[in-house]
Amino acid sequence: MKQPDFKSLFFDTFKECPAGIHYKVRSDSNFQHDMHFLYSLVKDASFALGSVKHDKQTLVIPLRRQRWEWREGTPPSNLIEINSELRFTRVKKIEWIASQVMRGAPFEGIFFEADDAVTSSTRCEIDGLFIGESSNAAARNAGVEIVIAGYPGRWQLRIGLAQEAWSVSVKDVPAISTDEAVESSC
Repeated sequence: MKQPDFKSLFFDTFKECPAGIHYKVRSDSNFQHDMHFLYSLVKDASFALGSVKHDKQTLVIPLRRQRWEWREGTPPSNLIEINSELRFTRVKKIEWIASQVMRGAPFEGIFFEADDAVTSSTRCEIDGLFIGESSNAAARNAGVEIVIAGYPGRWQLRIGLAQEAWSVSVKDVPAISTDEAVESSC
């Protein structure tokens, strides 16, 4: 039996998206595979803590994302960056863990206050994105947990989603006109 070539599938799916991608994770049997593709898309993306917003069960993380989908045959030093948005809906719980700093939610608004030791201008880079271990309890109505991990400080952002009707997506914000973006985004 021949194994699927996920590397080719990744590049063939995303490399022809000049204006950027809009990728949504599915909640069906493709969930785990989709999470790996999402991780490949946001690997090494950076964001400022002050830009993270949580309102009405929606968590939005504006990113500066490397276009890994264009990496094949490209030296790492020549990677193109694009503004993106990582979005989670039906968020039920948020937990931030980093070097003796823990924040929990539900909450709405900005993640950190101006006088916190970790400031809103602190930049973080994503080094990992995976399905949290508590998701194994999903069959017992626990919902889904997504974990984003990175540096500096070996931080983790644990996002608990409702059991049903949640969504996770990444969407690039191209620097071209809206009409062109609609026609050429994937």
